[in-house]
Amino acid sequence: MIVVSITKAFKNIPFSGSAVKHIAEFVCKKEKIKNAELSFVIVNDGTIRTINKKFLNHNYVTDVITFPLEQKAVNAEIYINTQQAKRQSRENNVTISNEITRLIVHGTLHAIGYTDATMITQKEMNSIQERYVSELNL
Repeated sequence: MIVVSITKAFKNIPFSGSAVKHIAEFVCKKEKIKNAELSFVIVNDGTIRTINKKFLNHNYVTDVITFPLEQKAVNAEIYINTQQAKRQSRENNVTISNEITRLIVHGTLHAIGYTDATMITQKEMNSIQERYVSELNL
C-alpha cells in the first residue's frame, strides 16, 4: 500500500493534495514499489533554507529535500519549496504545475533510493524523472 500525506506549511500553491498523491503513486507504480510511506511538506524559501542549513550544512535555498526515514523501506519526508518552484518554472518556461510535478517525482525517486550525487547518477535520475513527468503530462 502506498500512503501519501501532505502538509501545507506554506499554503500559496496551485496544487491539490490529490494531485501530489497521484504523482507519488504513479512513480511508485512505475518503479514497482508496492509499499511506501511518503510525507510531503510544502514550504517556502525561509523554511527550506533553515532545513538545508540545520541538517545538510548548506546555507542556501533549494527546491526539494528528501529525508529517508528507514533504510529497508520506502519511508521518507519530502520538503518541496514552492517559491523556488515558481522561479524555476519561469526560468524553464513551464507551468508552475509542471515544475511542482517535477519536484514531486524527484523527491519520490530519492525516497526510493535514487541519488544525484555524481554526474552519472544525476544524468540517470534526471532522465527517469523527465520521462515520468512527460508520461504524467499534467
